[in-house]
Amino acid sequence: MKSNARVVIVGGGVMGVGLLYHLALEGWTDIVLIEKGELTSGSTWHAAGQCPHFNGSLNMTKVHVYGTELYPRLEKLTGQAVSWHGCGGLRLATTDEEVNWLKYVYGISRLASYECEIIGPAEIKQYHPFLETFGIKAAFRTVHDGHVAPADITNAMAAGARQLGAEIYRRNRVMDIKLLPSGEWRVFTEQGNIDCQHVVNSAGSYCDVVGAWTGHNVPIANMLHHYVITEPLKELIDLEMELPVVRDPYSHAYLREETNGVLVGPYETATAHVCWDGQPPRWDYESELEAPELDRIMPWLERATERLPLFGQTGIKSIISGAITHTPDGVYLSGPAPGPRNYWMHCGASIGICQGGGAGKYLAQWMVHGQAEINMREFDPRRFGNWATKDYTAEVSVADYHHMYYCYKPAEQHEVGRGLRKSSLFDKLEAEGAQFAQIFGWERPRWYDKSGGGEKFSFRRSNWWNAVKAEALAVRERVGLMDLSTFAKFEVTGKHAFAFLERICANKIPAKDGGIILGHLLNANGLIESEITVTRLGPEHFYVLSAAAAQLHDLDQLNWRKLNGEQVTITDVTDDYGVLVLAGPRARDVLAPCTATDLSNASFRWLTGKTGRVAGVDGVRLLRVNYVGELGWELHVPMAEMPNVFDALMANGKPHGIALFGTYAMNSLRMEKAYRGWGSELTTEIDMIEASMERFLRLDKPDFTGKAATLRHQQRGPRMKLVYLEVDNTDSDCMGNEPVYAGGRLVGITTSGGFGHKVSKSLAFAYVPPEMTAPGTAFEVLVFAERRKARIIAEPAWDPENARLKA
Repeated sequence: MKSNARVVIVGGGVMGVGLLYHLALEGWTDIVLIEKGELTSGSTWHAAGQCPHFNGSLNMTKVHVYGTELYPRLEKLTGQAVSWHGCGGLRLATTDEEVNWLKYVYGISRLASYECEIIGPAEIKQYHPFLETFGIKAAFRTVHDGHVAPADITNAMAAGARQLGAEIYRRNRVMDIKLLPSGEWRVFTEQGNIDCQHVVNSAGSYCDVVGAWTGHNVPIANMLHHYVITEPLKELIDLEMELPVVRDPYSHAYLREETNGVLVGPYETATAHVCWDGQPPRWDYESELEAPELDRIMPWLERATERLPLFGQTGIKSIISGAITHTPDGVYLSGPAPGPRNYWMHCGASIGICQGGGAGKYLAQWMVHGQAEINMREFDPRRFGNWATKDYTAEVSVADYHHMYYCYKPAEQHEVGRGLRKSSLFDKLEAEGAQFAQIFGWERPRWYDKSGGGEKFSFRRSNWWNAVKAEALAVRERVGLMDLSTFAKFEVTGKHAFAFLERICANKIPAKDGGIILGHLLNANGLIESEITVTRLGPEHFYVLSAAAAQLHDLDQLNWRKLNGEQVTITDVTDDYGVLVLAGPRARDVLAPCTATDLSNASFRWLTGKTGRVAGVDGVRLLRVNYVGELGWELHVPMAEMPNVFDALMANGKPHGIALFGTYAMNSLRMEKAYRGWGSELTTEIDMIEASMERFLRLDKPDFTGKAATLRHQQRGPRMKLVYLEVDNTDSDCMGNEPVYAGGRLVGITTSGGFGHKVSKSLAFAYVPPEMTAPGTAFEVLVFAERRKARIIAEPAWDPENARLKA
């Protein structure tokens, strides 16, 4: 066994092997995979092997589609036999909201370029003559997906990796991992140690144990999952075609043909549980199954018999009951772990057979090139903080398993695992009817429901519509107050703090105390990694804000960009400060009685900040900036004291018609101002020129991270360009990832949208070819399978001159 390698992957399931193969394809061949047993001997070998195209995420769909394109070719590519069944699939819809979901996913299918159609109940028998269609409103038919033998694709990718120079060590347990002073990682194994530049945790059911060795929290649960296979049936023996894989929300199960029998795998909607009482498996656990619990899953098997009577017409041949890893949001972990560089996660897949190929491809791109060709944000392990405890992970993973075939509507979330991070205003806002969403563990108000009925979640406009309209108009016409304590907040201090920020940020850092800028951290490829707001509190003291979900991501971005010898200290102060956004034409009237700070334009200009006393609370950071496009201040208040400031503002604001507002109204307001969003308009797929963010790009600076690549992009010209659209108004608005057409041809993609209540327009952002960006250019946007007319707006729909911000 070698003692040094560029990469060591720990774990030989489909995820680890898929990464090994694709790293080798990218040209990295000094790479090693270590497996304690045989390849696939954890949870890969017993998986059912479904490979669906249907998915509500565009990036995940690209992962799935790549796998279904790769697996049929693996035998030719590697010489290793692969049993691929391209039988297609049927995803059934039994409610109107599920039909809406099918229509939304149809739009994603156009962007991901896979063949599908939405069919009615009467057409289903044409593709599956044995399926009962009671209760079905529609079905999403995919043509080229199917299922595969898990061991086949894993061994084929392993063979391909070896052929390209990678090495695999089996029967060699990894015992520990340590960070060396050099920044490399040492992997301790039963057969010796290996030092490496990159280490990857692909340890499957053991990934939380392996992560703990280096202090990493890995939120996975090992869920017990069953599927059963019947004896062969004459009807299937005689059938010339192979039946498509059916996914049925009625039985909450997948149903397919398997060796002329029927295979049914239920995701029970109650009674599911983790394996081994939440403990990791034994180290000598290999190619084992758990005792089946047929009585417990019988209600779902009975429903499967109603949907597919063939299932009940013969005996059971096999019962597979084994552990599958599951994360709280059902999405695998793939990307850098927080903290020291080059510790990567690649684990936690609950649909790993389908995802193993594509997940490996895109993480290999990230490791080799510094980014992937898709937006990896939803896979990034840093979407979970230490608030994702073991108990939280188990509770929410069980809930996610229970809801595998449930249709979650926009903004709908699990009801368990809540209340982990609360601002000091939580109880007050809850009493006002706040409808909370969970974001990076925080509870953040979406909107305020005075009726007490709660939100009726829907793909269309629902019972929140009128309340959100009132909130948005209050901000535009009077004054609104919002709790936005969820911001990630950092202090950057020290002798070299200014030079450090100037070097890493594409915009110029304020040279005068009190200055505020919107800045962007680019990667070496000149693409957008982070969006931050920087306030200069002093010559060696800067206050940096970013998105709630980016807290760990952006802490890493700041720390990783420090040079040896730079006297810079970066401190995460997210929990220390609450944030109140006071905005609207009467904001100054409401705030002035609470503070001695001069709020006049002459003394307190737009895009400046001061520290002062508000409502008797010292140390409040008043920043004249907001995301809604009105006169206003963000008040960054010591968290424990925020209720005092809140009460004073609400009391002072009462004569001015103050209203609380949430993120739904904020989205409406920011769309009216054409403000971009990190993670939607601004991603690592895009450069600043393509995002139409040139005004925040200071190419006259001597240098900044990504400048050289940006100059190359400027010379090359944009591959696409962000445009701002008005879309014909109906009963729903763009959510992002809708196809954009011109002249009947697919030309672009939306990134986000919303209804502007003050301007009475449905608005959206989209990326289109650069030659199609002239104001007034007409498009069609596919929204829920209907083409809606849209046209480019040249300027923000509200206050394009920013007069109100500067009032």
